[in-house]
Amino acid sequence: MSGKAKIVVVDDDATMREALRETLAGEGYAVLAVDNAIQAIAELEKQEADLVLADLTLPRVSGLELLDSIRRQWPGLEVIVITGQGSIETAVDAIKRGAYHYVTKPFTPDEIIHLVGQALERRRLVHRKERLEEEVSLLRGAHQLVGQSEPMRRINEIIQTAAGSDATVLVQGESGTGKEIIANAIHAQSRRTRGPLVKMNCAAVPETLLESELFGHEKGAFTGADRRRIGRFEQADGGTLFLDEVCEMHPRLQAKFLRALQEREIERLGSSATIPVDTRIIAATNRDLQKALEEGVLREDLYYRLNVILLRVPPLRERMDDVPIVAMHFLRKYAAREHSSMSSIAEEALNVLLSYSWPGNVRELENAIERAVVLGKGDQLRAQDLPPQVHRGGDDERPLIPAHLTLEEIEKLAIAQALRLTGGNKSEAAERLGIHRTSIYDKMRRYGIEWNPQPENVAQ
Repeated sequence: MSGKAKIVVVDDDATMREALRETLAGEGYAVLAVDNAIQAIAELEKQEADLVLADLTLPRVSGLELLDSIRRQWPGLEVIVITGQGSIETAVDAIKRGAYHYVTKPFTPDEIIHLVGQALERRRLVHRKERLEEEVSLLRGAHQLVGQSEPMRRINEIIQTAAGSDATVLVQGESGTGKEIIANAIHAQSRRTRGPLVKMNCAAVPETLLESELFGHEKGAFTGADRRRIGRFEQADGGTLFLDEVCEMHPRLQAKFLRALQEREIERLGSSATIPVDTRIIAATNRDLQKALEEGVLREDLYYRLNVILLRVPPLRERMDDVPIVAMHFLRKYAAREHSSMSSIAEEALNVLLSYSWPGNVRELENAIERAVVLGKGDQLRAQDLPPQVHRGGDDERPLIPAHLTLEEIEKLAIAQALRLTGGNKSEAAERLGIHRTSIYDKMRRYGIEWNPQPENVAQ
């Protein structure tokens, strides 16, 4: 348990110094023993330590001066001072200056082992408290939209307004722009913050299961329904239900969803009993809403019921002024998680970030920074730490279509290109292509397309 703890012993008495080293080493600690304060500081500058055990009476630089220096340079480092019977007042002064405790000569090995164990346990608890505070800070950050551009200021104003009401919110924006973060922020600042925030991505649930996921079912409602299931609407009772990609819901199910919104009650599959629900709805889509209405993908009556507060999130390429701020936010987040010393972004790396159009938006930027923190070395994020596609400045977004290709070959190329740009996300690829999600599956089967990171090889 204590084997990894590093202790620096500082005592000009060679016999005492060696006795302490042997005692502590016998308990599994890594011990470095020196005879003066100047050497102790030099060693602390070279390597991290968990505890300093120092005699108050040292040549040239006293134990109190050593303590003051440690408190300034390494405030989290615990210090135990060693004193004689006639220097108790000095030892008490050391505690006032920040020492953990003191031990009076003569002392037994058991006394020193016990005191060292207590000091190291305190250090462990302090570190744990700091980590928890850091995690809480990061969680709070998850509810914040980062950016100071005019579009982000307007969005944050709308979030504040929406949080003060129970009105339904419709969030529209490309994939990766932070629609879920907006839902987090509205819920966290609303009167429902003590209630649940339940999330469901409509595009990620098979169409045959979506109704059951949303409204629940009774035992025996359909084949395989061997027990009652509480749906997302009921799970979110007293809180907020966030429905991402709401346009992927079948129009028939949209009608039932609309009724639940209007009546504030639901029926589980296999039951005619109505269940009242107090659930606030935040819906999101990456589709062009006008186009979705024209194509019948989104029912007009549901659109008007959802569109009480409409919040459009701009893509990252339309607020490039925010890129440095957002990048630093993620750098701090992942440096803390990885215990990395990386704390700044080199100018060359920043220029690379600003020259890229970020088709994957904030999510793509976050992934790029996370990768750089994990793979990079040193205190600065360098240009070479960033993913290869970022260095190409977004040129891969412009598909090259050879003139000799047939219309069918061009369609195959376009589908593969969209799949590559979205990392294989078929719903997002369909949105980029302006087709329904089911259509892209049909076309992939028809053309025998599997997601290939090199789409230019699809059609030769």
